[in-house]
Amino acid sequence: MKPFFFSLRPTRQFKVAIPSNPRLYSLTPFFEPTAGAMKNFSDTVRDSADITRVVSDYVSLKGSGNSLKGLCPFHTEKTPSFTVHRDKQFFFCHGCKVGGDVFKFVMLAERVTFPEAVRIVAEKSGIPMPAQIGIVDEKTDQRRQLLDLHEKAASYFRRMISSDEAAAAREVLHKRKINAEFAERFGLGYAPHAGLLDYLSPRDPVSSGLFVKNDRGEVFDRFRRRLMFPIWNDRGKVIAFGGRALGDVQPKYLNSAESALYTKSYVLYGLHLARGSAQKAGRIVMVEGYFDCLSLHQAGIENVVASCGTSLTTHQVALAARYVPEVVMNYDPDAAGQTAMRKSIELLLAKNLRVRILKLPQGLDPDDFVRQEGAETYGRLLQAAPYFWQYLLAESGRNFDLNDPAMKGAAVRDVLEFVGKIQDAVERLEVARAVAEAFKVPEPLVLERLKLSSRRPELAPVSRQTVAAASRKLLEAEKQLILALVQKNKSVAEAIQPIRNDEFWREVWSWPVVTRLLDAEGDMEKALSDLADEQLAGEVRAAVSDDPGTMTAEYAMSSIYKLYDEHLKKRQSEIQQQLQGYGAEGAPRDLLVSLSEILSVRNRIRKGVPNS
Repeated sequence: MKPFFFSLRPTRQFKVAIPSNPRLYSLTPFFEPTAGAMKNFSDTVRDSADITRVVSDYVSLKGSGNSLKGLCPFHTEKTPSFTVHRDKQFFFCHGCKVGGDVFKFVMLAERVTFPEAVRIVAEKSGIPMPAQIGIVDEKTDQRRQLLDLHEKAASYFRRMISSDEAAAAREVLHKRKINAEFAERFGLGYAPHAGLLDYLSPRDPVSSGLFVKNDRGEVFDRFRRRLMFPIWNDRGKVIAFGGRALGDVQPKYLNSAESALYTKSYVLYGLHLARGSAQKAGRIVMVEGYFDCLSLHQAGIENVVASCGTSLTTHQVALAARYVPEVVMNYDPDAAGQTAMRKSIELLLAKNLRVRILKLPQGLDPDDFVRQEGAETYGRLLQAAPYFWQYLLAESGRNFDLNDPAMKGAAVRDVLEFVGKIQDAVERLEVARAVAEAFKVPEPLVLERLKLSSRRPELAPVSRQTVAAASRKLLEAEKQLILALVQKNKSVAEAIQPIRNDEFWREVWSWPVVTRLLDAEGDMEKALSDLADEQLAGEVRAAVSDDPGTMTAEYAMSSIYKLYDEHLKKRQSEIQQQLQGYGAEGAPRDLLVSLSEILSVRNRIRKGVPNS
């Protein structure tokens, strides 16, 4: 195939091979792709990491092959629109339009800086950290020092559990029937009356959350004579501690002060130990305390986490929603526990989670129950745990005199307050009907209370987070060209390279991405890194996410022709408008020549472009 070139006065030379037949049998190579070592450590980590493995630590992904789907962790949805592409190593959500590489995902999921995200991904991928990698910032360095400090503190507490002073702590474990294996797995330890400050000698002790300062400016250990529970983040790193008092000391449980590592409302105790079992079971069991969680794990029920507070927070609910579609609330049966449980239902429903309630008999908490009744009995009750509305219906019969009209009305209102929070319209309607039947009240009254129609709602797609309509869209020709480059089609890259500086590209919205793809040898996320136009980046990820298959050189080259033809079409229109202004006086010859050349080239392009 012999290429021909054409030159127009309005533009610089456009050197693209236009064949005389519709098939491109060959493309002349213009350059040899360069290869070399990664520019820095972050490139090495990005190229070595498996994004599906990293994301699976946060999201339950399903599917096979190169594309896996799950519920987006960054906005509320019921139908999965979040996709992870194993081959191209990026994620994209069609609902909220968030996308990026493995570092971007970890930055959003963990709320950390880029350097910290690099460290996290390197750790997950088993890549050792060099002493100096050139990406350290002050915040990252502070977190690293605090993590090291907490790891040393955890080791110190574990060692002290064997000391003579820790006899009372060991007695508590004996009474709770905590065996040595699980005491070790959960890192249980003992805080003596003093010693941690001298052992660690921290530079800024108070900011660590492990020490306190009195009015006289004296610093001392925050935890003294307590049984110690390390608190981890979801990657299993110790970020804080909880200490149980031994004897009649208040407070009975004391947590670390909040720090750069630890915010209580963002943590679910034991999540890193429960995550795998929870994803396999499709549900998380939520309990209140450390011993509740530990005892159930020891009994073989491992999809259990503890909120370690009076009630769940929105952040803890979002954390649970990353991994499972269902939560079983198993709070203590006392008044405080049940009040906390009711407050949690609304938060769970707001995240589209299915909610079940397990209230154990005999007024026992999970720790006491599993020790007295055994794991098998607990497991049966867990499997039979009713949905939240079934539980509330049963409770209303005990808490209200349903023979009294006023009390019955109060009971109905109490249950419907929660039913109204169900996100799915069909589910909300069916539950409302079940509530009406259970209370033996006319169905229209219940539906009116919830402002529902008795007619089934239209089964429209589940609404996703509102996203502003995009003001620009990629042309089909742009998508084809980008796909060819992302698929590392060398023939296309070689054909574009000589014309990459031609003026006509300036009119192509995606040209900044195309040039970056050429320089990055098809690595999309490298090409999109630091791209100022976020809308363009989102459109590119959406196009690649909807990848129709292998893009041939023929189709990709036809895309270049079409883009250039669009440029010529605009120039033609401009010249024709100029010519109209001359009327009968006669137009300048150079304009007529330019128009003739444009029409000739457009005609040759149309003849040479396949599938046009």
